[in-house]
This record gives sequence, C-alpha cells and structure tokens, in this order.
Amino acid sequence: MELSPVRILAAVSYGLLLVATILLIVLAAVLIGYACWKVGLTVAEVSDPTHAVVEAISLIIIAFAVTALSKYIAEEEIEGERELGSAREARRSLTKFITIIIVAFSLEALVMVFEASRGDTATAVYPIALFAVAVLALVCLGVYQWLSKEVEQDLPNEAAQEKQRRKS
Repeated sequence: MELSPVRILAAVSYGLLLVATILLIVLAAVLIGYACWKVGLTVAEVSDPTHAVVEAISLIIIAFAVTALSKYIAEEEIEGERELGSAREARRSLTKFITIIIVAFSLEALVMVFEASRGDTATAVYPIALFAVAVLALVCLGVYQWLSKEVEQDLPNEAAQEKQRRKS
C-alpha cells in the first residue's frame, strides 16, 4: 500500500474531524454542567433564581446546538466517508445542518424575549430581530427544498444511474 499525499491528507482530515467532534461533545457537556452549577449556586443564595434559570436555559440551548453540530459532523463527515453522490443526499445533508442552526436561533430568541419581557422591553428589539432572522432562514430553507425537489424530479432515476456507475 502506497502512501500518497491524498491518503495522508484524508487520514489527517479524518483524525482532526474525530478530535473536533469529541471536543465539541465535551465542551457541550461542560456548558450543561456549568449551567446546572450556576443554577444550584443561585438557588442556594437568592430567593428568585429566575435570571440564573433563564441564563442556564440559554447555555443549554447553546450546548444543544453544539451537540447537534457534532452529531452532524460525525454522521456526515466521519461515518459518511463518501461524496454526496446524489441531489437527494446533498439536499438532506444541507437541510439537516441548516435546521440545527434555525432551531438554535429560535430557542435562543425565545429565551431572550422572555428575559426582555421581565425587564426593560426596549431590550426586546435584538431578540425579535434574531427570531425574524430564524423565520427568514426557515422560509429560505423551504424555498431551497421546493426548488431542489423540482430539480431532483427532473433527473431521471438518479439512483439507478448511480448503481450502474458504481458497477462499472
């Protein structure tokens, strides 16, 4: 077996993706642990832990997004080890990734709106703008899905063609 530069690069890339994925999971766990610790301290010291709970929810949402991103990397880049051979596969992969981002934005905006409603309502502008961006991203994802489905239907029996190509 010859060690070509392409094989070396692929091995290094695989190793870095694996380390990054594990590190992301560990950091997400640290965020969740910190959020729990902070709420525990606040409950022990203060009678109204609402602010600490909302902040903890925000940290847990970030941890959720990081975990989902690491899962995506593991599924698509580490386990996948293949090129996105079909339009359907590319659409599914991109949809999954963008959905993670939209959910994280939406949840963070919701927490921020709740936080703003408990204080100065003038601070609600940023969370509302963030939620508007999340909704716009969702609409754009829907348009992308609709357009790519149209293109996918125009391709005649892509799966059969891919099988034939692999056999040859």
